[in-house]
Amino acid sequence: MSIKHSDASIQYGYATVGLGQIHYAQAGALDAPPLILMHAAGRSSSCYRHMLPLLAKDFRAIAIDLPGFGYSARMTENPTIDALAYTLAELIDALALHRPHIFGLHTGNKIAAALAANCPDHVGDVILAGQTHSLILDMQTRNAALAPYCEKYFPKYDHRADGSHLLKAWNITRAAVEGFWWPPELLNAQSTSAADLAQAEVRVTDHLHGWESIAPLYRAIFAFDLPEVVKRIKARALVLELCTQQEAHYGRQGKLLCDLIPGAEHQQLQNAVGLSMEYRPDEVVTAIRRFLCRV
Repeated sequence: MSIKHSDASIQYGYATVGLGQIHYAQAGALDAPPLILMHAAGRSSSCYRHMLPLLAKDFRAIAIDLPGFGYSARMTENPTIDALAYTLAELIDALALHRPHIFGLHTGNKIAAALAANCPDHVGDVILAGQTHSLILDMQTRNAALAPYCEKYFPKYDHRADGSHLLKAWNITRAAVEGFWWPPELLNAQSTSAADLAQAEVRVTDHLHGWESIAPLYRAIFAFDLPEVVKRIKARALVLELCTQQEAHYGRQGKLLCDLIPGAEHQQLQNAVGLSMEYRPDEVVTAIRRFLCRV
C-alpha cells in the first residue's frame, strides 16, 4: 500500500492476535456501526482505499490486511479458511467491536461465511461479494474456474539442495510483477493519469508483500466446503455478484448461493471487473448502503 496515494481521512493501525499483528486501515467515527472489509488473495486493504472515505459517512469502516498480506503478520504454513475466520474473531475482540458487519470479497467471502457460521455472536450482517466464479457452490467446478487465476502461482519444480528452486520462485514473482507494472490499461491507453500509475503501483506493492502467501491461501480455498458452511449462516446476508461478460457461461451463481442462506438477498453489479472496488467504488458502496442501511 502506498501511503502517499491515500485519502487523508484514512487512519492506520495494528491489532494483536495469536498470529501476531494485523494491520488495518479505517475511516469514519469510532462510535459509528463497525464494518470490516476483507480482500481477495494477493491483495491488501489498499483495494478499499477509494471505498473507505465513502463508507465513513455511515460506518466505522475497517479494511484489514489478511495474515500474510500487506503489513500483517505472516500466516501459518498450512492455513485453513476456518482458522483465518477465528483469527478475524480475535481481531474483532482485540478492537472491542460489537457485532460488526462483515464484507468479504473473493477469498474474503469464504472467510466471512466461515466467521458467520462458526462465530455467530461476532457478526452483524454479512455481505459475500465476488465475481461469478467465486460464488460457484460445487467445489470441483469452482476450483476449475479458479485455476486460470492462480495456476501460475503453483510451482512446477522440485525443491533443490542448492536453493535454485528459490530463484525460480522469485523469477515467477518477477513475471507477475511485470504484468502488474504494465497492465493493459496503461499499455493500451491513449492518455495516462496519475491515478492510473497509482493503481499499478498499488498492485505491484500488494504482490510483493504477499506473493509467498498466495499459493497456501488458494490451497485453503480449494479445500473449503462452501455449501456446508453457508447453510449454517444465521445472520442477515447479501450475496453481491460481480457479473462479467467473460464469466457469463457459468450462469448467475449468486442466487443459488442465496438459496442456501435463509432470507438472504441477491444483488448484481453488471459489466463488472475484478477491480470494481477500485474502479467503481461508488456503485459498490451504494450496494452496501442499500443493504446495511436498508435504503
